[in-house]
Amino acid sequence: MSRASQGGGVDTRVGYVVPADGVTPRSAVDLAVLSERAGFSGVMVADTFQPWLPSLGHAPHVWSLLGALSEHLTGDFGAGMVAPGGRMHPVAVAQAAATLASLHPGRHWVAMGGGEALHEHVTGDYWPEPSERIGRLFEAVEVVRRLFAGSAAGRDVRHAGEHFRVESTRIWTMPEQPPAVLVAASGPVTARRAGRSADGLLAVAVQPQQAALVLERFRQGAEESGRDPAAMPAWLHLNLSWAATTQDAIDNVTKRYPMAAMRFARGDLRSPHVVEQIAKLVRPEDFAGRIPTTHDPDVLGEVIRSYLDLGYDRVFLHNVGGNQVAFLEAVGAAGLAGL
Repeated sequence: MSRASQGGGVDTRVGYVVPADGVTPRSAVDLAVLSERAGFSGVMVADTFQPWLPSLGHAPHVWSLLGALSEHLTGDFGAGMVAPGGRMHPVAVAQAAATLASLHPGRHWVAMGGGEALHEHVTGDYWPEPSERIGRLFEAVEVVRRLFAGSAAGRDVRHAGEHFRVESTRIWTMPEQPPAVLVAASGPVTARRAGRSADGLLAVAVQPQQAALVLERFRQGAEESGRDPAAMPAWLHLNLSWAATTQDAIDNVTKRYPMAAMRFARGDLRSPHVVEQIAKLVRPEDFAGRIPTTHDPDVLGEVIRSYLDLGYDRVFLHNVGGNQVAFLEAVGAAGLAGL
């Protein structure tokens, strides 16, 4: 897997986050196709069980959706922020990812994260503290990568850890090239551990200064494990609000993504209705400096380049508005997807 892209022989550095929580599954597939036509390289779909706001209205099963949209694309695709141990055991994550990678050799990857209660508490299990969630995440990464390696070599794998058990088994449908396992991280400590034990990094919800530190620590962790960070993907998930006018962009982020202005950890919130009530306290001015909000493709291009200049190989754009077709057309016309 190249650092910039896995699939289709395309080597652009801008991917697209399909807003699966705000559109029907069929529309999500159509948007993924349109993004590729607009010049984006690769798509990401977040693994969620509920939308953050009731008004968004959707939360499809990510693996089912990836199975559908992947048949219509030529580039790479992946599940973002997959949280092991709540709704899915890492063995199930490994099987799902291996099957998609077998169907589409060299084009599928998975980014795993610590998870959020909104999506993971639904099974009724104890919701752990952040430190335990991070420990669970990295144990799951170990399980998935060991399963891929063992299964590819034709041998069974066992695991008895603090958070997970795996009886002797293997993934029977394995691609020749196992899917890359990235870790979604927002802080330097998690990023450093990702460099030590994962295949790559997906920086999420970080401002430029924090993004630079996260990338530095990721590279440090890779070097500590005896690996070359230059050969490992370092990607970034960028939330933004684009619209035909700046005021429309401000209105979109205020109504559809108030989480960007909430100055506290949201990982323990359990209901879209609770988020909706908290969002009533958010004001448009609270978003200043926290999320790019613009009508100008040139401004958006400067933001994207700022992260690429830091050393990230790739930036996945998540437009929080409901104007996805217009956004894709504008980005494509401005040539931003081909940076």
